[in-house]
Amino acid sequence: MAPPSSIAHYRIVSSLGEGGMGTVYRATDTRLNRDVAIKVLPEAFAQDAGRMARFEREAQVLASLNHPNIAAIYGIENGALVMELVDGPDLKGPVPIDTAIGYARQIAFALEAAHEKGIVHRDLKPANIKITPDGVVKLLDFGLAKTENQAVAAAASTNPTMSSTLSLTMTQAGMILGTAAYMSPEQARGQTVDKRADIWAFGVVLFELLTGSALFGGGETISDSLAAVIMKEPDWNALPAGTPPRVRRLLEHCLRKDPKQRLRDIGDARLLLEESEPAMAAAAVAPRLKWAPWGLAGVALLAGGAAWLPTKISAPAPALARFVVALPEGVSLTAGPAYTAAVPSPDGRHLALIVRGGHGERPTIWLRTLNSPTIHRLENTENASLPFWSTTGQEIAFFANEKLMAIALSGGSPRRICDIPASLDPQGGSWNADNTIVFGSDQSPLLRVPAAGGSKPTPVTVLGKDEVAHISPQFLPDGRRLLYLARKTDREKSTIYVQELGSTKRVAVKQNPTRAMFSPPGYLLFVRDGTLLAQHMSEANFQVSGEPMALQQEVAANEINGRSNFSVSQNGVLAYRAGTGARTLQLAWHDRQGTRLGPVGNAREFGGLSLSPDGKSLAVVIGSLTSANTWVMDLASGVLTQLTHDGGDLVRGAPAWSADSQRLAIAGQAGGIREIEVASGKAATLTNEKLTPEAWTPDGRTLLCINTNGTRLSRLTLGEGAKAQVILATQHQQVGYRLSPDGRYVLYQSDEGGHFTVYVASFPSFAEKIRIPVQSGKDASWTRAGREITYRNDEGYLTSVEISTSPALALGPRKSLFLWTRTGDRVYYAVSPDGERFLIPESAQDKVRERQEVTVVVNWFADMK
Repeated sequence: MAPPSSIAHYRIVSSLGEGGMGTVYRATDTRLNRDVAIKVLPEAFAQDAGRMARFEREAQVLASLNHPNIAAIYGIENGALVMELVDGPDLKGPVPIDTAIGYARQIAFALEAAHEKGIVHRDLKPANIKITPDGVVKLLDFGLAKTENQAVAAAASTNPTMSSTLSLTMTQAGMILGTAAYMSPEQARGQTVDKRADIWAFGVVLFELLTGSALFGGGETISDSLAAVIMKEPDWNALPAGTPPRVRRLLEHCLRKDPKQRLRDIGDARLLLEESEPAMAAAAVAPRLKWAPWGLAGVALLAGGAAWLPTKISAPAPALARFVVALPEGVSLTAGPAYTAAVPSPDGRHLALIVRGGHGERPTIWLRTLNSPTIHRLENTENASLPFWSTTGQEIAFFANEKLMAIALSGGSPRRICDIPASLDPQGGSWNADNTIVFGSDQSPLLRVPAAGGSKPTPVTVLGKDEVAHISPQFLPDGRRLLYLARKTDREKSTIYVQELGSTKRVAVKQNPTRAMFSPPGYLLFVRDGTLLAQHMSEANFQVSGEPMALQQEVAANEINGRSNFSVSQNGVLAYRAGTGARTLQLAWHDRQGTRLGPVGNAREFGGLSLSPDGKSLAVVIGSLTSANTWVMDLASGVLTQLTHDGGDLVRGAPAWSADSQRLAIAGQAGGIREIEVASGKAATLTNEKLTPEAWTPDGRTLLCINTNGTRLSRLTLGEGAKAQVILATQHQQVGYRLSPDGRYVLYQSDEGGHFTVYVASFPSFAEKIRIPVQSGKDASWTRAGREITYRNDEGYLTSVEISTSPALALGPRKSLFLWTRTGDRVYYAVSPDGERFLIPESAQDKVRERQEVTVVVNWFADMK
């Protein structure tokens, strides 16, 4: 049968193979210009409504995994499954022991992510695992039920390692599901199976990687293989010489016939693979890693694992090594570049990163083990920020949803340590060997709480004259003294101090507008004017000496809030993110078909932008994270007028216009909201609370604002002494509130479904609410007097949808207008009031790159003179 020439907007290029689930083709996505794999399901399957309904439900669940070691599912089109195209060979042994361990660790990462969502693969085998040219493992056909196909089963009867699944029916007693040579004994008997069946198959695959021969696939027929699975014991003597004892132990626990005696969780397998043998300080390194040459330095790094305990540290080997931790496709470092991107564990073996997944998911903690080529997400860490490690390196503390939480390195459910008042914006923490945690905020002294939880935070420092806050504490190696930054109203006078826990005396170390960290053997690390510097600091009297020495240019920092984007472990592992976030952009009008109508003004370092309701003026934030001001552009002439001059405006915040286009509400980077009359430039402070303005009510008397993480919507009524009143509190992040022209309805984006999606609700009651039925939607606006909504969908298309409010909220047809590839997460588009034109920021020239990568330096001080 000739292959189809196209399916929906996918153009078929070539055939990749056939199986019991149908034919797989290589295709081109003509909308997004990318190559994909398309599996055309058998006709009998596609025409069975019940099968397709179940298939689509499973595909939706699997699409939510979003894991770097699992081939992504993009969608279902006309009875075909659209998937990520994975180039590379199938997994095949034998491979070197270190390589096998690296591959097995990645497989375990993928299975762990799936099992945590209740998904069992049921057909794990080398034919369903590919290795990309970069050495990344990708699992295919994940969790999807296979079709019964007698012809294929008969053809495969001479090759038990490639036999097709024998039933479409979901896992239940009496049905055999899986490939014979990799089935668990309970699968082979047709019994009920769970995730332990995947653990068995994982052991079989690892055994085959090490030995190069199938463990149970040597029989002539499928029946022979099933019998071997049930009766035969592994030949442990077949394992190659030099197989680490921990790997042998892992195989023994995975390959126990009785599932009750088998390894319970695949996460335990991953942890066991990451352990070092007593005689081996350096862990195995997977192939094709950019940082492979630093193996000798890694020996010294792991040997100094307990360096942050209150004992004299053993100096690592002097060799310096540098490598880049690049993120998987579809995820990005969250928040601003000045927010610490990666934090090494005390022993330097792991990195904790705050990462946001594709389609605008909430930020979560991801882990990278330095001797692994992949990173993986820690589930149950949504909205996490500013992670820091326990002294043992077995737990990670983080701030999320107005709480201080902790989660085990191995994952699981996080535990609450304490609540954080909504008025405080956390600014870093530290954890000592006595299980005391000290953390800072944007407007308080340092606070102390037991790591065990159950207590309210209590102050451990006192704010001095002209001091705004004490932030970014770090316990020094003795576990008693704290290094921290005292932010002052004059940020050039902000000072780094050392103070002993329980004492009121402190020692001034150095004036600097951003935080610092101490790193043995006796250096203070800090950022000044975008350069990461190191200066000698005495551990006896905490005084700095000598000239600061430059380690790295263009390290992101924010002198307004004192943050900087680097972190260092106690044994010399340094991690930082480069770039200050300044980006040169050109604004241009486009019509509803995407045709460029012409530029607006000159290219500048634009941040947030907002079009006035009358369509005549544009409010823009211009500058970088360290210094940004608000300007107003007259669109008829292109002339810019500067409204603020202190460099403290929020780069990512779009100024909010009043309905009469006469006033602006502007957020400050350090907190607070100002109101500015556009014509006169007269400014007034509305609130000093840490809020961001979203929208004015039509009468111009009330301003809608959100808190830092978007979980609370407040109403700020103008007037002397006015305070924000919370009108909506939710556990979800909700942003982009826009009131309809009559003020009766509000448009916003919420991640309550796992992805940011557009909602419309009655205001202020929120009693009536509808959701635009798309997987993802952001940057929504009202047009045409409130009769249309425009937004950006998950495929990058600017889209319109008609809306009516009488007699009830109702959505009309949706229409894709044109594809817009955004230039980053900092700039919004603007749409004219009539909905006919779109003002789009276009890349002009990257002045300073905002890189989606973290650089790691092992033994950073090796070249210090």
